Amino acid sequence: MKFSAVLTAAMASLAVADDPLCDKYTKALLKDNTAANQKTLLTLLVNTVVIGNYTMPNVGVSVPGILAPGEVNGKKVNLLPYFDGTLASTNRGDKAVCKNFLDDGGAEP
Repeated sequence: MKFSAVLTAAMASLAVADDPLCDKYTKALLKDNTAANQKTLLTLLVNTVVIGNYTMPNVGVSVPGILAPGEVNGKKVNLLPYFDGTLASTNRGDKAVCKNFLDDGGAEP
């Protein structure tokens, strides 16, 4: 009897493991797996990668985001000017130009 219970539990965990990542994490973080919640999940993920963790709860782990000033091998690094139009960091007609790649929308949802 115990073996069948263990086998049933193992099979159930395998079925859950076969869920696509978006389905799995939408259910885990936002409860209902809907198209709207999957869009929210991707928005949360992209915003966290770009600007850092800004939502609660953030489980006490600091995620600075790629646009936050940082330090690599003892040298200060700031990628924000490459994306906010401060630097002539892209080309248009074989000329270096400034381009704001950010939408100025801030962190939502």
